[in-house]
Amino acid sequence: MKEIGEIKSNIYKISAVTDRGQRLNKLISPIYEEKGNEMDELIEALKDFSFEISEKSLSGEWELIFSNVELFRSSPFFLAIEKALNDEFKSNLFFKLHQLQVGSFGISTIGRIAQKIDFDKKEFVSTFDTTIFGLTTIPILGWFKLLPTFGGRVITLASDLVLKNNSLDMNLQKTKVSKVDGLNKIPFFSELLMDRWYPVKEVWNKLPWNKESPNCQVKVIYLDEEMRIMQDMYGSIFIYIRPSISLLSPKTLTNN
Repeated sequence: MKEIGEIKSNIYKISAVTDRGQRLNKLISPIYEEKGNEMDELIEALKDFSFEISEKSLSGEWELIFSNVELFRSSPFFLAIEKALNDEFKSNLFFKLHQLQVGSFGISTIGRIAQKIDFDKKEFVSTFDTTIFGLTTIPILGWFKLLPTFGGRVITLASDLVLKNNSLDMNLQKTKVSKVDGLNKIPFFSELLMDRWYPVKEVWNKLPWNKESPNCQVKVIYLDEEMRIMQDMYGSIFIYIRPSISLLSPKTLTNN
């Protein structure tokens, strides 16, 4: 049996060489299948080690380093959509279409993804940084950027957080887009749309096709002091580590 340190080291390596798992996405680049199989084997090997799942060990800030599906699906917003659709084929189709819309021509790319778990407040905060117009030019002829790069941090808040049966259960509440240092705000729209909470739950409950409030669960399949591995309702994997630099300042996360 491999030592736990060696297993985790190999997980870090695969996360790096596959761009957090996104080179394994068949929609983007249907290659490196052997790396996906290797990651599955490493995760199974980790499960052989004993570990405690508790509120204390889960609490705090985490950063996503790998997923075998689209990175944005780690957010409670998309996990709640997945549960509401209640159909794996429909869920995958919805997320595929979303990826095509936001990622076409490299218009939008996802940066760092962080989560903060707070059982005292019963809150789960998920964020991801997004850049818009990272590289824009005239194909073949262009040698300079046509547009500056814009972006922001999408923050989603879930409440009523509980740990039960080794799963995190939460209710989606609201979301907002905040400024990220080093990125320009989106012109014209920033004053109107950014840095204000949008009541997702209230809107969700008013839509006639939604039969219940937005809720989601995600299962803990491995946990230690520096790594957390989660699994959604259809088996998709999300691997997190403790960040070296915090992404989530109290000012950014204020609920007011």
